[in-house]
Amino acid sequence: MNDIMLKKVYDDKKRFVYKVQKGETLRTIAQKFKTTKELIININSLTKEILEGEYIVVEIIEGHEYIVEPYDTIESIAQKFSVSAQNIMIKNKIDFIFVGQKIYL
Repeated sequence: MNDIMLKKVYDDKKRFVYKVQKGETLRTIAQKFKTTKELIININSLTKEILEGEYIVVEIIEGHEYIVEPYDTIESIAQKFSVSAQNIMIKNKIDFIFVGQKIYL
């Protein structure tokens, strides 16, 4: 990471650099910091599993956790919780959802 990216990361209290510990996976890191695996993948442009000692950017998402159920759409979830579909997509940095996915409202 270059100095500009590190400064940007540290200036935002919801984002920080994290060193991957032995035995950790994207899923366990996401659970540890109350975020999603998909968000970590998107922020870091990951194309493979993370390795011990690797540095990644983690962003904490604030809000109500929701697990996507069969037949849910972003629009139906937005309507159910009186939030905008666009807000769900921006907050979670997603364009689509799948059953079992964890998102934040």
